[in-house]
Amino acid sequence: MVDLMDNSIIDVDRGERLANEAIGIDSLKNDRNLMLFPFCSTSKALRFKSIKYTSKDNKFSLEVTANNEYGMVKIWDFDILRFVFSKIDTIANRTGYHPSSVTFSSYECLKFLGRNPKAGKNIVWLKEALDRLASTTYKGNIFKDEGKHVTGFTLIRYDYIETSRGIEKISISLDERLVFSLRNSNSLITINERVLEETSGLKKRLLELVALKLSLEGEWIISVEELQCLCANSWSIAKFKNEIKSFNDLPWSISERIVQDQACIRFSTKEMSRA
Repeated sequence: MVDLMDNSIIDVDRGERLANEAIGIDSLKNDRNLMLFPFCSTSKALRFKSIKYTSKDNKFSLEVTANNEYGMVKIWDFDILRFVFSKIDTIANRTGYHPSSVTFSSYECLKFLGRNPKAGKNIVWLKEALDRLASTTYKGNIFKDEGKHVTGFTLIRYDYIETSRGIEKISISLDERLVFSLRNSNSLITINERVLEETSGLKKRLLELVALKLSLEGEWIISVEELQCLCANSWSIAKFKNEIKSFNDLPWSISERIVQDQACIRFSTKEMSRA
């Protein structure tokens, strides 16, 4: 049985202790802002070209810059953040406290992500992913209702102990913007566990973005151009549109619409599509 407590009672000491222990995790989570905006590459190949995103209403902007050596953080690397957020959320459920950092073993993390924790290639991926997570830089006004105030930051800091068997005692500290978001905006969202299993970067992106949009209404209509920007995709617009329309194994209906002479994609729940 999950050990829940009244959120009005905050047990900081117990929360910090659990942050450094292996614990059973309640459910898979991600941060709402990381789901809404293009914070990472969706390509399997290393990306070095910056992402420069501005929302259609010009309210939000985000620039993502890759490290010259490690490349830009990939959407698969964000699985580590999904694990971290899931652990933090579980701790908050039990103590009312969201720790700003957590410590864990490579075994604990890789097992949660469905990767063989004893495979050398997964240890290599974990180390490389941490480098990309910590070195990709951001500039924008996404967090804390920052308005026109633009801030430069990275999402995490990390350290670990390197051993003959791999890496242990991995500690990840979140940027203050993420911490503020977790503690004040209820920003952690339960996501479909298929996100961890998906091998297509584009589908992995849609499984979070579209699910979040459809949680508010039964359908979401967006221009192909805007959707491509949100997916950090660099194909031709025609190739991108055709690829999206070809997806028939996602949990919604996908169709093309013309709205005000602009090509759009309509995502809708299966129930709405049958109505």
